[in-house]
Amino acid sequence: MADAPLTLEELVRDLLDSYTIQAGDRPGPGLIARLDDLKLRTSQPSDGGRATPGSRPPSSLAAVSWSQRIKAEAVALDQELRGSAYPQEWEKALRAIPHNAEAADRVREAARAVGLWHASALTVLGLRRPSVHFAHVRCLMCGERTVHGRADGDRPRAWCTNPDCRDEDTGRPARYEGERVYLLTTNTAV
Repeated sequence: MADAPLTLEELVRDLLDSYTIQAGDRPGPGLIARLDDLKLRTSQPSDGGRATPGSRPPSSLAAVSWSQRIKAEAVALDQELRGSAYPQEWEKALRAIPHNAEAADRVREAARAVGLWHASALTVLGLRRPSVHFAHVRCLMCGERTVHGRADGDRPRAWCTNPDCRDEDTGRPARYEGERVYLLTTNTAV
């Protein structure tokens, strides 16, 4: 049975306050803190890198870039949800997104954006494998070869990245979970 998706509040909590890597672990720092602090990242070079001491971090700057991007997008989304021209500090803005999204009746849209930040942070930190493009598979809804997928544990999932794709049930690009993933290989509809 698949885990329930995280709520908007839970996504924000994981990004800011604490994130548990595995069940049974004590919560550690939030994902943004892990992106910002080299010592908290899980994927680091085994030899410590080849830079002279103090010149630059011995790993890719992708984590810091993603942290800055998430912070900037959180400020912009918060401004948009509040309908204000005045930005808040990034942490305050991110904490305010669930409340402001509810007030603006845009919870689904905000959850999608924050969910993408959460997923990106997990992937950049090496806590989750990147998605794979299934170049040979056509989406069952739109017929395009725009299907990506991931197998996290025992949860195979796939989704269409075509922005014009519309699932009849949700009105959004198609998602495939559980047995529906296997239908992609035969291209038969449920």
